[in-house]
Amino acid sequence: MTLVEDARACWRWWSVRMAALAGVLAAALVAQPQILTGLVAYVPEPWRPLASALAGLVVFAAPTIARLVQQGGGDGNAA
Repeated sequence: MTLVEDARACWRWWSVRMAALAGVLAAALVAQPQILTGLVAYVPEPWRPLASALAGLVVFAAPTIARLVQQGGGDGNAA
């Protein structure tokens, strides 16, 4: 396995931060599923398929796009 050159600074990458946030949200939803059912109640019935597709896209796309954007490295230079 080969790591990227600036792997020691991975905690500074927005993609890692977004993935960590997604992990925390997923853990919260598993621990207390009533949170999700409460949120779904606010979405009108006809909009739920679109809302679920958009939620999945955001959860996947946000960290992916953040990783594609040039991010600062550990030494303050752009990576």
